[in-house]
Amino acid sequence: MPIRYHSNPAAYAKKEHLYLEVRRREGRVPSDEELLQLPEVTQPPALAREWRWRKRAFQRLDNYLNRRFREFPIRVLDLGCGNGWMSNLLAANPLRSVTAVDLNETELEQGSRVFRRDNLQFVYGDILQDGWPEQSFEVIVLAASVQYFPDLGELIATLKKLLTPNGEIHLLDSNFYRDAAATDAARKRTEAYYEQVGVPEMAGYYHHHLRWEVLACGGEDLNAGLWMALLRRVKYLGPFPWLRIVL
Repeated sequence: MPIRYHSNPAAYAKKEHLYLEVRRREGRVPSDEELLQLPEVTQPPALAREWRWRKRAFQRLDNYLNRRFREFPIRVLDLGCGNGWMSNLLAANPLRSVTAVDLNETELEQGSRVFRRDNLQFVYGDILQDGWPEQSFEVIVLAASVQYFPDLGELIATLKKLLTPNGEIHLLDSNFYRDAAATDAARKRTEAYYEQVGVPEMAGYYHHHLRWEVLACGGEDLNAGLWMALLRRVKYLGPFPWLRIVL
């Protein structure tokens, strides 16, 4: 199924170029064959561990959605879907209609080429632009993507308009910080990292959000508690919260 365009790619071409260059230098641009295997990654070890975490995060989300919405079909927005590996797995359940949205045309083209399901569509679009139908989704997922949005409050307010009553937003695989000092320290690490990679401009597109901002919007951490802390400590789970906002 071809990509549907909600926004003009020309306005976001610089960000896409920088992002893809970082991914290329990190060795994170999969072939079509490798994309079909995700989240199964065995080499290199650092990436393999990250993908184990992402696989487990997805499995927990998938199990949750199966319990929560097991009796009726739902519409799911996978926002910041990238190449669509998670979108494809979400759409493996035929009761879900999945819309995979990103501002990376290259990755969307690959995802639409590799993953072909009748209940999965890829959309190039800026979710903060006007024109998205309100109350369009029961579930919105952002997996490792919220850091590319500069204003968290604006983002959540926008997404709430797209949810049906009792709809849910899930934020996965992203860091959130406890206070301004932690945020400033993280920002400096990000700048140093992109400088080291050789794409320093990318730091301007990577944003650091505070945990309390999500909690103030009605969010809760499904990774809270002693047992979850232990699983993170032994590195069975990644170091990230699983933040849910219910409308």
